[in-house]
Amino acid sequence: MKIFAITLLAGLSLCANSALAQQAAAPAGDIENGKKHYTTDGCYQCHGTLGNGAALTGPKLANTELPFDAFLMQLRHPANDMPPYEAKIISDKTVADIYAYMKSLPKSPDAKSLPLLTGMGVK
Repeated sequence: MKIFAITLLAGLSLCANSALAQQAAAPAGDIENGKKHYTTDGCYQCHGTLGNGAALTGPKLANTELPFDAFLMQLRHPANDMPPYEAKIISDKTVADIYAYMKSLPKSPDAKSLPLLTGMGVK
């Protein structure tokens, strides 16, 4: 019984490590090509010109923490009102480029650090 439990734990550990390694290994992308496609393929229309998103149109993508696989899955099979972008429309390589561009963008500043907003009562 003890050997079975150890074998089971070892197997689960290998599966978990394999899944994490797959998530961590995003394909290399070309940031400049990603920037170009982000604009020409219309991503900016919902997610903003710098990927900061908006409550009514699309979530923030700048400096995304989504693993590449989740980013690709959302693009191919959207959870909400976003239209699906099949591989024949945007290739996996182009998605990797857009992902690299989004990862390269700085995080949005905290609202508390913006004088205009703090003057309007943002706390």
